Formats: sequence, C-alpha cells, structure tokens
Amino acid sequence: MDYDALRTNWGITAVSFGYLASAYNWTYAVLQIPIGVMLDRWGVRRIGRVATFLWSMASFASGLATGIYSFFAARLLLGVGEAPTFPANAKAVGYWFPERERSFATSINDAAAKFASAIGVPILGLLVIRFGWRWSFIFTGFISFLYFVLFCGV
Repeated sequence: MDYDALRTNWGITAVSFGYLASAYNWTYAVLQIPIGVMLDRWGVRRIGRVATFLWSMASFASGLATGIYSFFAARLLLGVGEAPTFPANAKAVGYWFPERERSFATSINDAAAKFASAIGVPILGLLVIRFGWRWSFIFTGFISFLYFVLFCGV
C-alpha cells in the first residue's frame, strides 16, 4: 500500500492510512481461535476452499475500491480470508504427514511463505511503479483465484 497514492486518490491522513494498513491485522488476529474451532469442526479442505476464495475476492475488491470505506472493508475481508492460513497448514501437516516428517513439512511450508514474499514484493513493486497501486491488488487477486481454481477442486 502506498500512502502517497491513497492520499492523492482519496485525501486520507496518516492516521487513516494507519487504520487501513492495520485493518487486515484486526480480523486476522481476532479470528485465530474461532478458525481453530472451525477447522476442527469442518476440516482443512472446506475451510481452506472458503478462505482462498475470500482471500482472492478481497484482493480484487482492494484493487477495485472506490473509496476509503470500500478499501477498509476489503482489508477487513482479507484478514478473514487469510486467518485460516497458519492454523490450516499446521493441521494439514498433522493429518497428512507421518510424525517423523512433520518438522520437514512445516519447514517447507514456512520457507515457501518467506520465498513468496521475497519474489512477490519486487514483482508487486514493479506493478505499482508501472501501473499503479490498484494493479498490485488485482494481480494478487488473480494469482489467488488461479490457485483456488487449480487446487481447491473448482
């Protein structure tokens, strides 16, 4: 997110930008425990499918936001969609890997998350420079939705 671009587009203040930037974290943090209960009840696959769909739609919505309120709502929804990520991955490793392979599977999962940021941030930076901030969200929405279609059984 680029403060200058949002200030130019919507006239937001630094405080408003802080709220926008942290909105994702509010829903992400608040939902950690309820998501654990939901994973226990409905399983990794079902919750993972819903979460991936919400995550991709929230990314698209961020890029298509018409103002500060719709952008804020999209950021809140992104936190909802991403909240199951770590608990679901941990549960999946527990279910799908034998005990002696779980630490390796967890380390691969964690390394992939770091690698995605390492390659994603420069790509998104180039998109922001070349096409503007909206396209960084639309791109992540597209990649997330592609993942949803390919791996979530749609």
